[in-house]
Amino acid sequence: MSDVMFVPRRMHRSPAFKKLTAKSILVLFEFLSRRQVVKLGRRDRWITKNNGEIVLTYAETTKKFGIARSTFRNSIDQLVKLGFIDIAHHGGGMMKDCSKYGISERWRDYGKEEFIKKSRKKDARKLGFRKDNWEEQTGRKRKRKSKIGINNDTNSSITNDTRDHQTPITPSIIHATHQIDPNYFIQKGLEVFKAMHPSPYH
Repeated sequence: MSDVMFVPRRMHRSPAFKKLTAKSILVLFEFLSRRQVVKLGRRDRWITKNNGEIVLTYAETTKKFGIARSTFRNSIDQLVKLGFIDIAHHGGGMMKDCSKYGISERWRDYGKEEFIKKSRKKDARKLGFRKDNWEEQTGRKRKRKSKIGINNDTNSSITNDTRDHQTPITPSIIHATHQIDPNYFIQKGLEVFKAMHPSPYH
């Protein structure tokens, strides 16, 4: 990789560049340092040979520059929105499929009617590790957590916990007789006596 970084003339004075955050400028310069510029023909025209093939990963920016993943993502969004880079290929992250970028000149027309607007598309491919494909991607079985049902917990089970329930006590026959009219038993006694000795009463 060459030690020379080509920066377009007057780029730093453009309205688009003035809107960039400090982190976005750092990321932009890293993209510019990775492009391979070659001279086309005899004229003083230079082109980016590896445009659309430039790779700059989340892990690399975090390790080299201490930029958080969310900050790097926001910088990419801003650079695309203002016309400094284009996303040529959306990578798959953990699938070892890196995103590839290209240097754009759209920033020159920023603020004009002819400016071509672009934005980073939301990835809906569901790549990488997810809850529903973790076992398939890693080849390992997920440990199942045991669940304690309400009927198995004797300390809190509705059916097994009798600590707070009072067992009803049936009053004895002795206590019950105090609440019954004594004439009831006299009448019953006479009926029994008549049944045993029927002749004197006929």
